[in-house]
Amino acid sequence: MAVRTSKFRHIFGDRNVKSYNGVPISKNAHEQDFCSVNPKFVAVVAEQIGGGAFFVMKTDRIGGIDASSCKISKHNGAVYDIRWNPFNDNLIGSACDDGLIRLWNITDEKGVESNHSPVQTLKGHGKRVGGLMWHPSADNILASSSYDNTVKLWNAETAQQVSELSSFTNQITDMSFTADGSQIGTTCKDRKLRIFDSHTGEIVVEGLGHDNMKVSRLRMLKDGNILTAGFSSMSSRCLRLYDPRNLSNKLEELPIDSATGSLFPYYDPDLNLVYIAGKGDANIKFFELASGSVYYLNQYNSSDAQRGIGMMPKRGLDSNINEVARAYKLNVAKKLVNVIPLKVSRQSKSFAEDLYVDTAGYTPALTAEQFIAGENKLPITVPFLELQAANSTSKGFTASNSNGADPKEVEALKAEIAALKSAVSEKSATIEAKTSRIEELEAENKDLNEELDKVRGEIAELQKNGVDSD
Repeated sequence: MAVRTSKFRHIFGDRNVKSYNGVPISKNAHEQDFCSVNPKFVAVVAEQIGGGAFFVMKTDRIGGIDASSCKISKHNGAVYDIRWNPFNDNLIGSACDDGLIRLWNITDEKGVESNHSPVQTLKGHGKRVGGLMWHPSADNILASSSYDNTVKLWNAETAQQVSELSSFTNQITDMSFTADGSQIGTTCKDRKLRIFDSHTGEIVVEGLGHDNMKVSRLRMLKDGNILTAGFSSMSSRCLRLYDPRNLSNKLEELPIDSATGSLFPYYDPDLNLVYIAGKGDANIKFFELASGSVYYLNQYNSSDAQRGIGMMPKRGLDSNINEVARAYKLNVAKKLVNVIPLKVSRQSKSFAEDLYVDTAGYTPALTAEQFIAGENKLPITVPFLELQAANSTSKGFTASNSNGADPKEVEALKAEIAALKSAVSEKSATIEAKTSRIEELEAENKDLNEELDKVRGEIAELQKNGVDSD
């Protein structure tokens, strides 16, 4: 691969890395990275017999699993994916083999809530849920992909399904929002690239992707192009660039190697960098996107294979050491989560403005209701230093409909109950009136019977005295 001259040419990772140890990382063969990170917490899918679980550990407590860590295990099947909400560092979603999506509120002090139950459950998929992805600019909008060959968008607060993407003929392997969230790109084992309108679920464009049926993934780039990571017809791993206006012809293909593990791409839209980690590899490769091309920069090498990695969002990086990325590498064999700062070498100790441009903050550009109404907006960006100074306060999450039912259905049921109550009230009034009439008739009957008895007595007396009753 040709090497590009760039200020990012010499990104490097520390050799003496710190690690979380004693973490029983999942050995499930499902194709997800099994790790999600934010400035407060590291979450890792755990190996567990019976049901599924994941661990949550604090980023400032690197070491062994201790009292500050928590294990969330209230799942009815294996956990396949976990994702932190980009606007709430205390809210995480988990995708499960039982077809449900659960949302968990992790408090800063106590970890998971005391009842160990999800704050919301999203129900609607017919088979296991394999992947999750939060909307980049709308609050509490979550996308889920399932083995029922659909992608669903949810309002996580109300548990209401917002839209559904279908037309898939095989397993969905990846999905990615455009920068403003107006569209979703997907890859599938039927080898097709599809771009959907995220509001209506309609296909905008469709075309053939990688030639091989092995897992491929994609990222929707801020310049409008699509980056894919997968396999060629000769089963070698490669990166490709596509113009969504013409998916029939790829803009570029960059061969990587002939290894067999699937590729996980991690895209930094601020610096136009892409980090590629292969399942089973011992390295992380760095690439730069420029002028409609992909350029190889460098790579971080180690001796241990990785199951997957989680990447720290930009707001959690340390500008004092010129850190441009931080990878959390899963080492299944040694039960380790290695923390690898990726840095750019600079002689100056001053703040590197060119490395830390304005980046996405904690404030969503849209409410869920605005997105559902059809609005689209780019994420709100803020200066890096202001974002770090602000930090994230502990946020709760209130589910307005935690049973997962459709709010419209709930309102209809409430109306039906009110109508039934009204009908019961009317029937009760009718019954009360008829009961009162019965009581009146029974009183009249009693009086008549008494009068009849009196007449009979008089007749009997007359007969006794020999008087004809006529």
